[in-house]
Parts: sequence; C-alpha cells; structure tokens
Amino acid sequence: MKDKLKIQKVIDELYSGISGPAGFKRDWKRQESLFTSDAKMIRTFVDSNGMPQSTILTVQEYPENFENLIAGRPFYEIEIHNIIERFGNIAHAFSIYEAWSDKERTQFIKRGVNSIQLLNDGESWKVVHMIWDDERSGLTMDSKYNPAALPESSL
Repeated sequence: MKDKLKIQKVIDELYSGISGPAGFKRDWKRQESLFTSDAKMIRTFVDSNGMPQSTILTVQEYPENFENLIAGRPFYEIEIHNIIERFGNIAHAFSIYEAWSDKERTQFIKRGVNSIQLLNDGESWKVVHMIWDDERSGLTMDSKYNPAALPESSL
C-alpha cells in the first residue's frame, strides 16, 4: 500500500506540473526529475487519413513540444481515475485524465488514458515510459476506465 501511495504522488506531480493558467511558467526540471534519464513519452493520434500515428519524445524534448501545442493558453489536466498494479520493482498505471481550459472545469477540452510504466530505482519511483491516447469520434473508454461520475464527452 505504501508503494501505491508513492506511485500516486508521482502521477499527481505529472499532472500538476503541466497544468496552469495562461502564460504559466512550468517547472520542466522538476517534471524531468520524475522520469528516468532515457524515458520516452509517446503521444498517439490518428491522421487525416484515419491512420494511427505517434510522436515519440525524450523527456528533454517534451517541454518544447508541449509549449508549442499549448501556445501560452490555459491548460489544466487532472486525473479522474486510475488503475495501478505493482510487482516488485515495476508498476503500471492506467491513468484516466480530463483536460480543461479553466481551473473551474467548465471548458472541457478532452479525455484520455495515460499508460505509465514505472521503476523503483531503490530510492524512488520513476517513470520509464508514458504513452497516451485521447477519446475521439469512434473511440470512447470502456466503463472500467470511465466511472459513471464522468461528464458526457463532447466528442
């Protein structure tokens, strides 16, 4: 149980590190410290022809990519549910998120799933890899990832 709480803290920091008002200066060094040095972050999407695509980023490349996409706008991403499983020094979290344009959560952007692999390095839990996908037309979450309390998707 103690390790799950430590893993949850890492996940909470991932979300709080990228969330903030317009013009927010994110602490990318703090964010980087949550990952192993060779971790990969993979954004998945479907192109205009309906073909699956991905952008694979190192932890060092992610800040510029994120800032280009957000372009100084407000962005708040929160975890609304997760499933954490652990065996020895490895763990996996399916972390369900919602993104909003405002802290009060009145301007919905998207919902999706982060698949996060973690490693206990003897001192702390670190993210080894993270891959995510967003709901979209034709793709919604199964009920085990989408608790009944969630608002209806606008997709």
